[in-house]
Amino acid sequence: MSDPFEHPMPPRRLDVFAAVKEAYTGAWTHFGQMLRLTWLPGVLYIALIFVAALIDVEANPILRFLLELASLFIWPIIAVSWHRFILVGDVAPGPFHLQFGRREARFLMVSIFLGLLMLPGYLMAVISAVSAGASANTSTSLVGFLGLIALLIGIYYFVRLLLLLPAVAVDEPINARLILERTRENFWRLVALLLLASLPIAIAFLLVGTIVLSLGLPTFLVFVLASVFYIFFAIVGVAILSIAYRDLVGPPGTLAFDLDKSDAPMN
Repeated sequence: MSDPFEHPMPPRRLDVFAAVKEAYTGAWTHFGQMLRLTWLPGVLYIALIFVAALIDVEANPILRFLLELASLFIWPIIAVSWHRFILVGDVAPGPFHLQFGRREARFLMVSIFLGLLMLPGYLMAVISAVSAGASANTSTSLVGFLGLIALLIGIYYFVRLLLLLPAVAVDEPINARLILERTRENFWRLVALLLLASLPIAIAFLLVGTIVLSLGLPTFLVFVLASVFYIFFAIVGVAILSIAYRDLVGPPGTLAFDLDKSDAPMN
């Protein structure tokens, strides 16, 4: 059996500025169409987030947890639909798309896995902070240092493996090794991509939010405007990953083809 990583291809270079421009242009051009694709789960998702934010976590911890858990299951429906629209032009049938199937389950599983990458470092940092509050000693400092290292390693692999999300959305195999190969020497480009994609919408949200609050508009109108900005930002975020996946990995089906090729008998 041949090993596709024995003689890896030269790493591709992600064009950060071109990807950010394409993501914002596409989000603006197709905003209405992408909104129609997921309007029902989108309304539910935003409503759950809004209600959860209004609930006192100390007074109603179970209700807050249930609402956040429900939003956790709704987001994959939205993200998978958007990834498939961007990468394969797929449009979900029917006006009430609210189906949580195999694709969405795989997307959720990968999302949880990516989050767990940073859990060890986070827990060690918390333990170190709590211990430092009680008594500062050499072991506490060591745990804190190791926690920081573990957190940085978790963030590194989190960024490198983010492209697993669009991969599972288009029915590619879940193969972290292949994604790491395709994102080789692109860590800082991916970081720059995420930061540059977030910066314009963050500045716009801050400016518009300040203006809206200074005008004293009704709470409902503020919520509507905030929801529009949130949706646009979410579309840009999904588009960024889809574009990076297309540019670094290739068109849908590339990972499956590479795996099949690696499993083929040698001549």
